[in-house]
Amino acid sequence: MKRVLFLATAMLISVASFAQKKGDMYVSGFFKADLGTYSSSSSTHGFSSEWSAFDSSFEIGAEYGYFVADNLRLSLGVSFPILNTPVDEMDGESYKDITTSFDISPNVAYYVKMGEKCYYTPTLGLLYRRDNRTTKGTELHASSSHTSTWGAELDILAFEFKVSEKFSIGVNAGKIGAYSSNYVYSKEQKYTINQFHCDFSHGSVDFKLYF
Repeated sequence: MKRVLFLATAMLISVASFAQKKGDMYVSGFFKADLGTYSSSSSTHGFSSEWSAFDSSFEIGAEYGYFVADNLRLSLGVSFPILNTPVDEMDGESYKDITTSFDISPNVAYYVKMGEKCYYTPTLGLLYRRDNRTTKGTELHASSSHTSTWGAELDILAFEFKVSEKFSIGVNAGKIGAYSSNYVYSKEQKYTINQFHCDFSHGSVDFKLYF
């Protein structure tokens, strides 16, 4: 009987140690890289052409989170994506868009316990993104523009697994979002696009260090 009581007490202590309590904090960081070759072919009036160019993207980011109440988390994330995207080839020269961005995303999440170490973590957040885009080719064909985007996102397939008291792994398998983007090419050339996205084709994994 004493052994049963000891095991039950140990299990309760273990469960409590993984609970998300008020005052808990974490930091999270990530680095993403996508390298490849973009290929394109076309045929016009009996003439065909093919071209390929180097395509790449990099992103570095970090997030800080604080539990304002049991199982209720506020966090702030920042990231810096860089995209190198081929757009066309003319007279044997490849033209590409180079986009540098700054993202900031405050959000709130609620932790619903699904097991001893697993939580369902639906997350509602805001997003601000600033893009600066430069099209590079010859000096005569170079151009630049910028975009400002405001949005709201809901991560509805988000989960977190506590590997230990100090370390966890998060998985996000789907989100929905609404965005409004202002594109500015010059004082006379600007426009706004409003979009609604439902994205279940991309997943992400993050790592959190609690303290």
